[in-house]
Amino acid sequence: MARLTFTEEMDRVAQTRAVRRARPNIKGKVAVILASNRPNDLLDVFKDIERQSLPTFELLLGCHGFTPSVAMNRAFNRLKRRRIDVRYFSYDPKVTLGSMLTDLARKSKSEFVAKMDDDDIYGPEHLRDLLDVINEKNCEVVGRAMNYIYLEPIDLTVRRFAGVGVSDVELFSDWICGGTILVTRSAGEKADWFGSGTTAVDTHLLSRVTSNGGKIYRTFGAGYIYRRRSGQHTYATNYGKYLNGIEDQWVGLVRGSEFGVRP
Repeated sequence: MARLTFTEEMDRVAQTRAVRRARPNIKGKVAVILASNRPNDLLDVFKDIERQSLPTFELLLGCHGFTPSVAMNRAFNRLKRRRIDVRYFSYDPKVTLGSMLTDLARKSKSEFVAKMDDDDIYGPEHLRDLLDVINEKNCEVVGRAMNYIYLEPIDLTVRRFAGVGVSDVELFSDWICGGTILVTRSAGEKADWFGSGTTAVDTHLLSRVTSNGGKIYRTFGAGYIYRRRSGQHTYATNYGKYLNGIEDQWVGLVRGSEFGVRP
């Protein structure tokens, strides 16, 4: 897709979504899996999950070395009132990330499994968008492009929409943002889900899906903000690479209903 301004991109997203939602018979239930060793981050992502426009879905939480707090249990109750089927499971700190995600996926009951990350930011249409796309494209995996990145140490959101590389959208690809994966149950099972490793768990799934002949589709990144931190993220980051070739930038988090930015 060609380079678009921010306004042009928002218009294109609205048009694309309207076309997809005009199609009848969107099928399939979704299970969200979320593995975390950062309990302090979960209350924020729970708010994103509670605001999802998808009417009902599963949420399976993997608590990596901690038990839910009183505040977390209150959040579970709010999610349940919102018709979200919440279940949580405790894991020993020695259990790897891959093993935990794979176990959560196997415990889920739905036709589609969506992976969300505890420190990223999700707009209210996130899950419904992915479900629309996977129905339309009839592929095994869908996910979002890396168009919006929040660099927390410098309190800056950057927009990359050059129409090339990982910022390109609406195309079949072998790469999507790991925190936006939606995979069919059959493809996930065939790929052994997220494996049992400590790192590269998303690559495990995506590479095996393509090796098995499956297709991966990358849709627009608007509605998802990839957050980078210093020292506390899953792996170390060179922030400079995210500042190259940006089209727009905002101090703090980019605002707008598309992103459902937290107050």
